[in-house]
Amino acid sequence: MLSKMVSKERVVIYIDGSNFYFSIKKFNLKIDIEKFCKKLAENSGIEKINYYIAPIKRSNNPNGYSAQQKFFNRLRKIEKLNIIFGRLEKRKNVDIVYYVEKGSDVNLSLDLVLDAQKGLYDKAFLVSNDGDFSSAVSSAIGFGKEVIYIAVGNNKTISHHLKKVATSTININKDFLSDLKLEE
Repeated sequence: MLSKMVSKERVVIYIDGSNFYFSIKKFNLKIDIEKFCKKLAENSGIEKINYYIAPIKRSNNPNGYSAQQKFFNRLRKIEKLNIIFGRLEKRKNVDIVYYVEKGSDVNLSLDLVLDAQKGLYDKAFLVSNDGDFSSAVSSAIGFGKEVIYIAVGNNKTISHHLKKVATSTININKDFLSDLKLEE
């Protein structure tokens, strides 16, 4: 008699790093990204975790650069995690200089859809409150994939567009995060 093999769902987690950082910051917590991803995936097999972020230039913000490099070093220790870099572009409004993240959202959108088309996952978790990902989510679902929107925050900060198009939504609040604090 042949025993049935139970196959795990193949999971890919896509994290909009900047959006996640500012969403979590409201809870005054530093989160262990590895524990967070494992909690999301539960008993499914994580194929990969993609973390999208724009690096800070040392010359523009030495302290921010140093802190971000330490964070990147922690991320690099997480099995199956890839850091996908965008860029920061300098802008000026009258006398105010600021930076805008570029490339990260496009990279995430492309990966979400192309990975679905290639059949690299059964279920994707999208960690972002950016409604601009709605079309990419719809496209991935069109390839027969499940895309779960990970909504971090409250009704004012989450994306109602993503909630509408995603297969389902998991609301992340302080209680969900309480056992995921980063041990430094």
